[in-house]
Amino acid sequence: MFLAIDAVGELDEAGYRIVYCRLNGQYRALSIRDRSATDRTAHREKAIANDPAQVAAPFAGMVVLHVATGDAIDAGQTVATIEAMKMEAAITAGIAGVVARVAIEPVANVEGGDLILSIEKADV
Repeated sequence: MFLAIDAVGELDEAGYRIVYCRLNGQYRALSIRDRSATDRTAHREKAIANDPAQVAAPFAGMVVLHVATGDAIDAGQTVATIEAMKMEAAITAGIAGVVARVAIEPVANVEGGDLILSIEKADV
């Protein structure tokens, strides 16, 4: 096996560098974490899986909120929409209640699993 490093790229916001190398004569570009660098990207809070009181982003995209803190909502109500690659989908509430906290801005880029809002369950 033959490995040769040809060049090392600049540090990106997340603390990774592109390393250009050859492995057995084949050129490769690898994204490698630089452990001496710090991650300068903002990370959002993740929703707890299987908690119906937390509404999470189903996939990465641009989210537009339709509710605010203190709004009463019904189970199945659309609380936000998400758009990615020219496709739009509704994000719905799993339970009825009141919006206890909004975790993102009214319009925000999110990753899958990011917490959008939490619901305080309505008394039955």
